[in-house]
Amino acid sequence: MKTIQEKKLINEIFRKPSILICISFLLVLIVTSILAYLIIPDKSKNANTQYLEIALKEPGFTSQFLTLSTKSNSTKFGQRLFYGDQSIDEKIPFKSYRLDGDDVVITTHFNQEKFISGGITSFEKNVSNKSFVLGTDKFGRDILSRLILGIRVSLFVGLMSVLISLLIGITVGSLGGFFGGTIDKFVMYVINIAWSIPTLLLVFAIVIAFGRGIWIIFLAVGLTLWVDVARLVRGQVLQVKESEFIEATRSLSFSPYRVIKAHILPNIIGPILVIAASNFAISILIEAGLSYLGFGIQPPAPSVGNMLNENYGYAISGKPFLALIPALTIMLLVLAFNLIGSGLRDILDVKSVDT
Repeated sequence: MKTIQEKKLINEIFRKPSILICISFLLVLIVTSILAYLIIPDKSKNANTQYLEIALKEPGFTSQFLTLSTKSNSTKFGQRLFYGDQSIDEKIPFKSYRLDGDDVVITTHFNQEKFISGGITSFEKNVSNKSFVLGTDKFGRDILSRLILGIRVSLFVGLMSVLISLLIGITVGSLGGFFGGTIDKFVMYVINIAWSIPTLLLVFAIVIAFGRGIWIIFLAVGLTLWVDVARLVRGQVLQVKESEFIEATRSLSFSPYRVIKAHILPNIIGPILVIAASNFAISILIEAGLSYLGFGIQPPAPSVGNMLNENYGYAISGKPFLALIPALTIMLLVLAFNLIGSGLRDILDVKSVDT
């Protein structure tokens, strides 16, 4: 059953079109990312099927494909959902075909002719059309498929990084703010040390020390974003713990854990939501930056950052869409989370707190 504050928050969100649009946009991306391998055109692992004959094609490009053979492997639904289809189709893209006696001659996109035996009936059964909505990259891979998988990586890294930063930041900040004294001094000492290290430098150090896997990346990002959360939570706890209802809980001999969990944290959830949205945007930017520099998700696994790294050179060579597509995706993701954070700040009347 929703509380009055929750109902008020939901009503205020519906009154702000900017937040509603951003939330709807992100929900579509989340659902699309979860079901990625079930809906993308290239269902192979990492959407890494390469057709060099049709490399660097414009958005909307369509080609005919001839399936030569299919090697099917029994793939469970869960594996197909997370890792793609394990079946391997050997296909040839071609422009046109003509009959030569009992054989069919196809003309490839390299303007080469190949003879296909078996007759026109067998040939037409194995021909299909495929459209590339966002075109193909320099390896002939479907950009749309790889972009959706890249968004999936960005959202997953952002979610896990924010959860780690909230877990550490709320724990450290609430302990320092609630108990004060020596504990608070120690907490502030740790926060100031972590605060003095540049975020990217710390992320690079963690990634270089422990590897470049996706699990290391969200751990590295989460371990750098907890400082802002801890400072904010500490400041809010210092204010709330002086309230009369907190004094009443102390007089009833409630445990510190119960007071923090049941009485303090629910009253500072607004600022926490705002900084969580902000950290989500920051974590997406950091992951994209790491992948762009070669320290993040490693090819052939797709990431919006490494897609930008592979294609940024084409921005000035007549095919700007290759660089603009991943760049605009990063921009829209970050903008959506920042607008949600800004909208929540206005709705919840969250003000900056000096700590």
